[in-house]
Amino acid sequence: MSFPAQPQILVAHPWMGRGGSEATAMWSLHALQDIAKITFTTASPVDWDSLNKVYGTRVSPSRIEFLQAPRIPGVESGTKLAFWQRAWFERFCSNLGGNYDACISAYNPIRFSRPAIQLIGDFSFSEECRLDLYPNASTQAHHRPSLLRKLYLTVGEQLAGRENAAPIGDGDCVVANSRWTAGVLEKRFQLRDLPILYPPSAALLHDDAARPRDPLAFICMGRIMPEKEVETIITILDQVRAAGFPVTLDLAGDLGSDSYSVLIRDLADKRRDWIRLIGFLDPKKKTEYFATRTYGIHACRVEAFGIAVAEMAASGLIPFVSSQGGVSEITGQNELIYRDIDDAAAKICAQLANPGGQADLRAALQERVTRFGPDRFTANLLGIVQNFLGRPLAAAV
Repeated sequence: MSFPAQPQILVAHPWMGRGGSEATAMWSLHALQDIAKITFTTASPVDWDSLNKVYGTRVSPSRIEFLQAPRIPGVESGTKLAFWQRAWFERFCSNLGGNYDACISAYNPIRFSRPAIQLIGDFSFSEECRLDLYPNASTQAHHRPSLLRKLYLTVGEQLAGRENAAPIGDGDCVVANSRWTAGVLEKRFQLRDLPILYPPSAALLHDDAARPRDPLAFICMGRIMPEKEVETIITILDQVRAAGFPVTLDLAGDLGSDSYSVLIRDLADKRRDWIRLIGFLDPKKKTEYFATRTYGIHACRVEAFGIAVAEMAASGLIPFVSSQGGVSEITGQNELIYRDIDDAAAKICAQLANPGGQADLRAALQERVTRFGPDRFTANLLGIVQNFLGRPLAAAV
């Protein structure tokens, strides 16, 4: 049996911001650009140089056909009218599927009007899952169940053109980004034996420079948003400081003008003697910060994976993480995985009081996170695409 030299593949992401799903999109393009005719579509502007720099990829614009998706009028960010914008994006994608040999959604299910590869990043695509899984889902006024919220969602479903349709279609190849995600998909959607594709990061490849580390310095990196529970991190470290350990915290992430950013900015301002707001870190700054701090901390209880934690561990940081969600799969060290605020404070105090085992702990963490590097992601993604197409993939000659 003979095949065309290269299949035509559509890769879709609703809005390219700065996060784990964007890393997945960029490394998918990087992996496929030489062995398929790739079209990439998103509603956001695309600055290839900036994206390559942030994610460590080498995506060549000359090898990618870029298809600009439409935006809802007035939408200029991925967080404004997000459900409507994604629905509008999905309607756009639903008319494209027939033009390609395969379609890949780099972030959560998209109905392409044909079976597709769906890379699951979180459970924001399901209102039921969001309410059940996200601890703070009902505390945000604009997300709280109400008649207005119901109307907003109903309009969104109509914009998508899939009113009352299941988010995952028959024949879709659904791919989880952690064992935890796979478990939730099995329980909620009866999807079993799913492939797992851990998100990639080139930051896992850099050498850990031997620099002096501040023995009391913590860093938290990620989007500043309610589900990340940054206020919980502050409460934990309040307890650690009250126990006699004068720890410090760098919060790395952009703060906006939304109510949650205002809350975190206020909490940090009241603790300005030990909390610093350092904003988004580009790769160079991230390497510098990670090389001179000792600990990382992450509090999100619904983190499907958490690439920031893998990057921390790879750089020699010792990250403390919640036992809930998928992030504990990264560390695998019981002394770093906590159940609640009190347990977190106790485990941090224990480490601070007895730092002698840090070298061995760092080495174990750095060995463990090698499986989250781009090479592993690329090989696994190619296998998934080949199985879906039912044919091998090879670079054009």
